[in-house]
Amino acid sequence: MAQKSEKEIEQRIEDLPTEFIALIISSADIYSIAQETALKVLIGKKGMNGAYVTFNRPYSTLKATIKGMGLDLSKLFFIDLITESAGGSAERCATDNCFYVSSPKNLTELSILMEQAMLRLPAEKRFVFIDSISTMLIYNDPDTVLRFIHALTGKMRLLGITGIIFLLEKESDEKFKAQVAQFCDKVITI
Repeated sequence: MAQKSEKEIEQRIEDLPTEFIALIISSADIYSIAQETALKVLIGKKGMNGAYVTFNRPYSTLKATIKGMGLDLSKLFFIDLITESAGGSAERCATDNCFYVSSPKNLTELSILMEQAMLRLPAEKRFVFIDSISTMLIYNDPDTVLRFIHALTGKMRLLGITGIIFLLEKESDEKFKAQVAQFCDKVITI
């Protein structure tokens, strides 16, 4: 099952044009595989640079995982919303490509840091990767999340940035999924 899903998402992302915004709706059992496969395509096959917004895994964990996948870490800039809110110490180091947000509730701070991260990316072949709007819903009400996603996708379109937004299949209702989908060019259900 996982091998089939990996090939399916790989093909679907490879087939997308540049400067698209895709909502990937995934079941929990293949969620990590879908994320890793998407990164392999974007960085490894398409040669893109990106900003990875993480609500679920701390930067230190992601860094090790991505290195283990054989991907070039210098092609990624991270925005970590979990480390500080979980009581961890943010390793603020000039050599690391990571911003730390004080709380997953602080979407204003996230928005400012995302804009800074997007502007640090090379002018072409760049993406923003949001690991879970499902987790955003734990900390923020659905209307706030929708406004945030709408503003973000608008900014990405203006800057010519590709977007990958992940959503857990069973963690949101159909109305919310449909509202997020309207901001995207493609919805991929895995």
